[in-house]
Amino acid sequence: MLSLHSCSLLLIIFLWSAVNSHSLSPFDVRIDHHKVDTTHDLIINTPRPQFSWKIPNSNNTSHRNIEQIAYQIQLESTKLSPNDKQFHWDSKRIVSSQSIHVPYTNQHDLLSSTYYQFRLRIWLSTSDEASEWTNWIQFRTSMFNIHDYIINNDDLLWIGSTKINMNEFRKEFLVPNTSPIKSAIVYISGLGYYELYLNGNKVDPSRKLDPGWTTYEKRTLIASFDVTMNITAGMNAVGVKLGSGWYSQEQQHGEIRYGPPRFIFTLFVSFENGEEMQVFSDQSWIGREGSIKHDSVYNGEIYDSRGDRPDWAKVGFNDSLSAWTIPESLKSPINVSKNGIIVIQDMPPIRAGSDALHFEVLVDNYQQSYLNHDDIGEIKGASLTDGGILKPIDIWRSDSGVLTFDLGQNMAGWCRLKFHGPSGFGTYIRHAEVIAVPTISYNHDTRNIYTENLREATASDTYILRGDLLFEVYEPTFTVHGFRYGSIFNSPNALTVHDIECPVVHSETTLKGHFTTSNPIVNQIQHNIQWGQLSNIMSLPTDCPQRNERRGWMGDAALTVDEALYNFDLIKFYQNFLNLIVDVQLDDGEIPDFVPGRNYPADPNWGTALPTITWQLYRHYGDIHILEDYYDNVRNYVEYYRGSYNKTGLINFFCRYGDWVPPPPYPQSNAHLISSFAFLHDVYILLNMSQVLERKNDTNMYSMLYQHLTEEFHSAFFNKTSNFYADGMQAAQALALALPGVVPANVRGAVVDHLVNDISQKGNHVTTGIVSTAQIYPVLSDNGHHDLALEMISSTTYPSFGYMFTNPYENATTLWELWDSAVDGPGMNSRNHIMFGSVGAWFYSHLAGIDLSLSNIITIRPRMASENKKHLMKKLDCQLSSLYGLIHISYTRDERDTIDNSILLRVTIPPNTQAHIMFEPLFAGGQCALLIEGNQVLWSSDSSTTIHRQFNVEKDSITGLMTVHVGSGQYEFLALWK
Repeated sequence: MLSLHSCSLLLIIFLWSAVNSHSLSPFDVRIDHHKVDTTHDLIINTPRPQFSWKIPNSNNTSHRNIEQIAYQIQLESTKLSPNDKQFHWDSKRIVSSQSIHVPYTNQHDLLSSTYYQFRLRIWLSTSDEASEWTNWIQFRTSMFNIHDYIINNDDLLWIGSTKINMNEFRKEFLVPNTSPIKSAIVYISGLGYYELYLNGNKVDPSRKLDPGWTTYEKRTLIASFDVTMNITAGMNAVGVKLGSGWYSQEQQHGEIRYGPPRFIFTLFVSFENGEEMQVFSDQSWIGREGSIKHDSVYNGEIYDSRGDRPDWAKVGFNDSLSAWTIPESLKSPINVSKNGIIVIQDMPPIRAGSDALHFEVLVDNYQQSYLNHDDIGEIKGASLTDGGILKPIDIWRSDSGVLTFDLGQNMAGWCRLKFHGPSGFGTYIRHAEVIAVPTISYNHDTRNIYTENLREATASDTYILRGDLLFEVYEPTFTVHGFRYGSIFNSPNALTVHDIECPVVHSETTLKGHFTTSNPIVNQIQHNIQWGQLSNIMSLPTDCPQRNERRGWMGDAALTVDEALYNFDLIKFYQNFLNLIVDVQLDDGEIPDFVPGRNYPADPNWGTALPTITWQLYRHYGDIHILEDYYDNVRNYVEYYRGSYNKTGLINFFCRYGDWVPPPPYPQSNAHLISSFAFLHDVYILLNMSQVLERKNDTNMYSMLYQHLTEEFHSAFFNKTSNFYADGMQAAQALALALPGVVPANVRGAVVDHLVNDISQKGNHVTTGIVSTAQIYPVLSDNGHHDLALEMISSTTYPSFGYMFTNPYENATTLWELWDSAVDGPGMNSRNHIMFGSVGAWFYSHLAGIDLSLSNIITIRPRMASENKKHLMKKLDCQLSSLYGLIHISYTRDERDTIDNSILLRVTIPPNTQAHIMFEPLFAGGQCALLIEGNQVLWSSDSSTTIHRQFNVEKDSITGLMTVHVGSGQYEFLALWK
């Protein structure tokens, strides 16, 4: 008989379980792909948004197979005036397992410029009760017709000056006190960049370099701010600062010459009694040249702080020392005759510091991992969890006497410096990626910064002191630098590490992937990829952040999008980039090599950004609307190159760049094969898109085209005598093998062997450029040579990823542009280039083995080193935050954790999903002897059947591959091979 104490304990456990089950409300809610938890002023730019949410996963390992069976969404309008009609929509209980991209199904669209709130709850298979409601989530809709409103409003002007460097503007305005303020909404765009101030305070202080860079005559972005809390009844003041940004001839590289900076501004104030007032940018404003005397993306900023006017954006400001004049009415940047539009900036902005990066995964936390800190090894560089502010790890006087510091991490951002000195004292800050070494940099003084690889970009800031009694802090406003080292010339005071800090700057995003292993070389590569990727998301994907380029090169974007989407939440960022590509697509489907830009036509491996990014967004997010939105553009692009192909065939197919920058002394492989690879790749993507969208005529047409192209590729480039493609180089073999259906089965083995032999002859090194490097690692893993791929990625000798941070000259903390950057010349030689970062996708897709291509069915198949090569990767830990929740994979083959010929694998599968977990033989010809989960035997070679009925286990009789089909939950497997 149970004691009273035991009964009480059981009752408490039962009640806690019941309450906990009932309280599992959805989390990480999204609307129109915006994360509500990290978006302060949530603006939705569609009348029919979609909703997504995650279902909490219980820490109790017995809570498995959690599925949603129904949901309910309630949405209503808020901030109503007396005459406004309350809007309310209740979906009621919808029997559905759908938890991502759930449509708004009300017959009435959401209204423009309206405040709403919504909440939701769900029902799960584990309980008859509904979950708790989420909190009410506030959002507002944008002005859906913002373009028409602006171009049809004669009172609303773009203002600036063609006469002087007018970059600071102000206006005072009266808000009547006849009724309380209900809302105040600003719309503003300033080109190239702007900052907005109200009543002395900067609106959204961490937001920088706004708006995003576009082809301004085709698309100009406008931002919106809810400033209800920033204004009051009575007199108010608004101020705007302008920077040149990309709307400057200084950055244009011969592109369309834009004019001087200008901005447009409108403020809508609504009152409780239903009345409204507006404030416009017009010639009632006044402007002057502020403290920023010159600003440039490439060349930095000149700032004379003696021109600071602390109260310039406050009511009652009076300035007797400056010439405030009336601004001019300037031409709109958009070209309406070319269908130019002004649109809401519907992506996260560029931010500086801690607001720029959010986290959905645990970094440096290994509670559920077999890994420990000793396994991981020392990582060179800063941690992503450092709060977005880097401080010097060293500071010294260079050989030429210049104060120089090292942040220990290559990054994009700027310096925030604390000075103390007399008024008028000028100091100069120069930025660089590396330190000059005499044997490398033509006998420059050692311990000086090396800037020749910046080419014409001066990447410098000049600051002239006000002469404050205590100290003054300077950081630039409208520029950004790519650097690790800084030199401060003519500092007025002796600076220490405490006087220098550097905000990390990039488009706001969330870290959703964390990958680490027992292989320290791989860990450092992953570190360098993530930091390199962050440095090159600056409203659009750039090639590099430091020299006079920083362009939206589409080859770089296409190669790295898969990696980027494994590591970061960037759906809105890449949707914006697709819009920029579509903006400059010609009627015949042609697109340029980079956007903004006019370098037509794109090399096929650069133009592939349009189909590749579209498809990868769909793969990672599962939103079919993305395919629908860009299908016609992708089709037109493919048809453009189909027309080119019809004239030349594959043997002479157009190519501009080929397999860019293979490691010297190796040449590029056959250029026409390289570009033909891109054409076939894009036709295959379009074929897949047509299948998803059920466009059967296109599916039939592109199936036939692709089949024809595969046969022609083989006949055009395969050398029957030597059994290899083209010139026999690694690139040609890897690209042919990567294309489905190109290499016939009867010669595939010979082609793979040739590739492997060539790699072995080169000392397990690549000879590949950026296009084929993206393919060579997965090709080896998928064709029986995963050991070799691991040996290559673990290499630290030239050429290799590891060489970038183990060479005698530099310890790279981001990826190099060239395999031999440390010994190459100054011209095209960035130390922070993301184009080789494509290998990061292989980390997730093959090393961790995560495949998300089947909606809510997750395939997990970690590729395994053979037993005698397991030292290359004994342990692995990977977290990936999917739209359904956290996928966590951790394994060990370490003898201290398990026995020989076995693997321990921990897996977390998020609720509302299923998974196929696959176990590879650990050596050639291996057969599974035993498969255990927890303390339950699932498979034994003695029985040859599934023993545990709750698990569906399959064995592939040919490959020996074991597959376990599971629902959500946490699992720990032991697989033993014989």
